[in-house]
Amino acid sequence: MSVQFESAERFLRPSDADRVRRNYRSIQVQRLIALLRSMVLLLVVATAVMFLYRRTQSDSRFAVRHLEIAGAQHTNRADLDRVMRPYVGTNLFHLDIARLHRDLASLSWVSRVEIKKQLPDTLRVQIVERTPVALANAGSDVAYVDERGTPFAELSPAVGDPDLPLITGASGEDLARCVAIVRQLRAHDPEIYARIAEVRPLLPRGFAFFDRQLQAFVYANEEDLSSKWRELYAIAAAERFAPRDIAYADLRFNGRVVVKPLRAMPAVTMAPRPVIPVQITN
Repeated sequence: MSVQFESAERFLRPSDADRVRRNYRSIQVQRLIALLRSMVLLLVVATAVMFLYRRTQSDSRFAVRHLEIAGAQHTNRADLDRVMRPYVGTNLFHLDIARLHRDLASLSWVSRVEIKKQLPDTLRVQIVERTPVALANAGSDVAYVDERGTPFAELSPAVGDPDLPLITGASGEDLARCVAIVRQLRAHDPEIYARIAEVRPLLPRGFAFFDRQLQAFVYANEEDLSSKWRELYAIAAAERFAPRDIAYADLRFNGRVVVKPLRAMPAVTMAPRPVIPVQITN
């Protein structure tokens, strides 16, 4: 038997080299055409985006024509119009939101602002106003004070609540301390809070409250304020004190209440609930 061996070149070399070259060139051309198509499509999209961008930046249809302002209960309308007027007619896409935020925040009653653009020509402004918790002397004027103890707007009969407690003789930390005690009473003892007409700080940690019902000053520290004040009311009821019958009441002493009457009466010690001696001084 004879065995014949063929050259390995027969298996490694294509039988039709020209056909393979033609197929390779065809594949390369197809790839080039696909790349050109992608580039043309990308160019068309970029051109369209640029056209739309330039159109929106210059089109008068996107100029601000309508303003929707909500939440401005106390903020003066004339002040709002003065701030917003320069932005009317501005293209929505050119409008400087950060600047508008700063301009609105400069208004005394404004605490926080939310601004939204609504195409094609509307600007929506939501205002959150400060909440006044007291009044305070600010030089020769009386101003509203917020929960941080910051005076922010002059008292006006047209806005706000003129019946808030008035803080006198206080600034800086003393003003913040008075605001804190007013907030505490308003949150935890609205009945006593409603009877406070004036608050004045006393050193080192006390307060002088003017009681609307007794028409007299009540001196007290923060500790056990509500319970001691209610004991004072029990004493006033037992002694039948009418408004303006006492000069002051002092609740700063441990275990006793001191009352200074304006009408002559004998010193009395009584035991309301809980047992707290009462000293009435002439």
